Amino acid sequence: MKGNYDPQRRRLGLQVRRLREQAGLSQEELCKLLPIQAGMLSAIERGTRGVKSDYVDAIDLALSTGGKLRRLLESMSSSAGTPSWFKNILELEQQATEFREYDPLLIPGPLQSADYARTILRDGRPDDTDDEIEALVEARMRRKDILSGDRPPIMLIVLDEIAVRRPIGGDGVMKDQLASLLDMAADARTVLQIVPFSTTRHPGLSGAFRLIIGPDVGEVVYLETALGGSVVDDVDATGRCSRTFGDLRGVALPPQQSRELVEKVIRGGF
Repeated sequence: MKGNYDPQRRRLGLQVRRLREQAGLSQEELCKLLPIQAGMLSAIERGTRGVKSDYVDAIDLALSTGGKLRRLLESMSSSAGTPSWFKNILELEQQATEFREYDPLLIPGPLQSADYARTILRDGRPDDTDDEIEALVEARMRRKDILSGDRPPIMLIVLDEIAVRRPIGGDGVMKDQLASLLDMAADARTVLQIVPFSTTRHPGLSGAFRLIIGPDVGEVVYLETALGGSVVDDVDATGRCSRTFGDLRGVALPPQQSRELVEKVIRGGF
């Protein structure tokens, strides 16, 4: 399935299911209290269709939730100034237990410093206003919150060597970014590997991707371009990306050597 995967629908649907199960009701039993059929409720719980606000209120009332679903719906709608594709990736990342990310050109979004993110957003979105760029920078910085939460995800990161050698934003910005990257890589839950220039076999020439894994999201692939982001949950696509990621780790430097390479770049300049 491509293009119509909506993490916000998925999140709301999961909450409906949890609240229904906590109430000890089957889908059929709950539907007797609602103006919807069991098939529609099943689709809502799977996140494959949206739910009208009056249905949300009806479910809250039937399950005596005290308005939990209505508050969740409103909280998901409150970030109206953030592009929908950013909202979606924020939702996915908050539910993930593991990331596997490959990028041949840039430091990945959740690991970016504000100045680094601001530079690449300005360069990549020249028609955006300063306010629009700052909104995107703030949204990107919020993605860092997942790394310092109570249960931070495992992060497996593979970068091409050029991603740590190109001085995005100038030497000062890039050195700060690399120092921040090393700090994050010092965490046992974050594994950084770099594919060196010297490799003669490169499985990642098709471009960047991020595998997002978790009990609620399953396994999906996130792809980002200059026009926005998209989520793919097709089994063949996720399997192919998973195999490619394994191959990339095989040709990349081990974690210790990768960190030493970044330290060498910081000391020696660009």
